[in-house]
Parts: sequence; C-alpha cells; structure tokens
Amino acid sequence: MGCTKGKSTEDGVTPTPRIQYPKPQVKENMGKLDTILKEIRDSRQAIESRLDMITTDMNIMKDDQAKLSDSLKQTESTVVDILPTHNYNKNAIVKLQQQMEALQERIEDAEGRSRRNNIRIIGLPKGKEGSDPARYIEAWLQSIAKDRLWTHFVVERAHRIPGRKPIPGAPARPVIARILNYRERDVALHVARELDPIIIDNAKISLYPDYTLAVQKRRAFFQIIKQRLRKMELKYAILFPAKLRITHNQKAHFFDSPDLVCTWLKCINQKIAHTVPKGDK
Repeated sequence: MGCTKGKSTEDGVTPTPRIQYPKPQVKENMGKLDTILKEIRDSRQAIESRLDMITTDMNIMKDDQAKLSDSLKQTESTVVDILPTHNYNKNAIVKLQQQMEALQERIEDAEGRSRRNNIRIIGLPKGKEGSDPARYIEAWLQSIAKDRLWTHFVVERAHRIPGRKPIPGAPARPVIARILNYRERDVALHVARELDPIIIDNAKISLYPDYTLAVQKRRAFFQIIKQRLRKMELKYAILFPAKLRITHNQKAHFFDSPDLVCTWLKCINQKIAHTVPKGDK
C-alpha cells in the first residue's frame, strides 16, 4: 500500500498516516528465524558434546602414551641388563653346536668302524638261513670262495635286519653277517663281485659292505652317475665314505659330488668331439 499526502483543513494540514505491513508475513518470517536459531543451538550443543568426547579420548590417549613410554623405558632397561647374558648364551650355543657336530662325527666314525667287519646280504630267501644263520652264511661263503678264504674263516654272528613282517610277495629282509677278520670280509666281497650274479633258489643274491645310514645316503647320490659311467664304459669305484674314483686314460680322478662329475664328463665329451675326425662322426 502506498502513502497519501495530507489534505488541508481549517486547522491545518492533516498528518500523513503510518505505513502498515501485512502481519501474517511478519509472523511467518519470525517463525523461520526461531527454527534456524534452534537448529544453530542444537548444532552447537552437538559440537560441544563431540568436542568433550574428543577431549576425553585425547586424555585417555595421553595416559596410555605415558604408560607405554614408562613400559618402553623399563623394557630398554631390561634389554640392557640381559644383553650381556644374551651374548654369553649365544656364544655358548655356538660352542655347543660345534661340540655336537664334532660328537656326531665321532659317533658316525665309531659306528662305521663297528660295522667294518659286516657284510650286508640282499635277496637271500626267507628261512634259507635256518635256525643258525651264522653257521649257514659261513658255510655258504666258504663254498663260493673255495680256497680263497682263510682256513679259520669265521662268521661271528648273523641276523636279519629287524622290522615289520613283510607282506606276501615282498622281498626278504637283508641279512647282516659279522666276519671275524675284516680282510676275509674284503675277500668275500671281492669273490661275490666276480661271481655276480649269485643265484640261490632262483633268487639273485648281492653282497655289500654294511655302511651307516648317513654314508648310504651320501653314496646313493652317485647312483645315476654310475649308470652313465657304465654306458660310457668308464671304470669307477666309490671309496669310503662317499668319494667317486673314475679311471680315464690310465689316470684316476676323484669327485666328492655328482655335480663335479657331470662337469668333468661334459669336458671329456667336448674333448672327444674335437679329437674325432669329421668323416668318423
């Protein structure tokens, strides 16, 4: 609504009326303002509450950090105290390991020496030795060696290797025979290699030295290499405990591992390839 100018009267000019606004619109705006103020107050209270929680959490973290710092200091102090003991124990453990390895080698050597007079017989049919295995093995070795064994050749004792009862059709357990004189043992083994194969009741019999398990494993590494050497018609022998000797061009070569043998064989093959004339290839 606009304002109107006052009209003249006898007494003077009539005063101009005041401007009036719609009251409903003012009330509506006041209501919106109250709502906004209420939301602001609620938000402020929520923020203050959250800040209080954060402050509490920070205080707890500070306490935990202080406890952790004290614990760390105690740990550092303890480590400093036990460090000399740790170093001493570490050195002691190293010495004990060295002593254990030395003792293990001595035990291995002692066990190997105790087996020096033994023969391992593979393939002997079950029950063939009867109730007196030593006497049977003694008579059998004398029969195959004829006059090459000493007159007083003696098998001190013999037995099959202990183990579970074999299933039907499985190979018989090996027989261990202890010879009184180790020189006679070597003669018996040499005779067995010359007579190979030895057949008893349609079963092939093989004689071997009775090595310890560790030595057997070390010697078994050369098994594949030995097959290659036989195909190449190279003379070889495995020396105690596990060293391979190959004779080539009347010269002996010694190897401690199959890898060294493979490298040597490659060199030999290359030399042979270079020396063979082209027309003979």
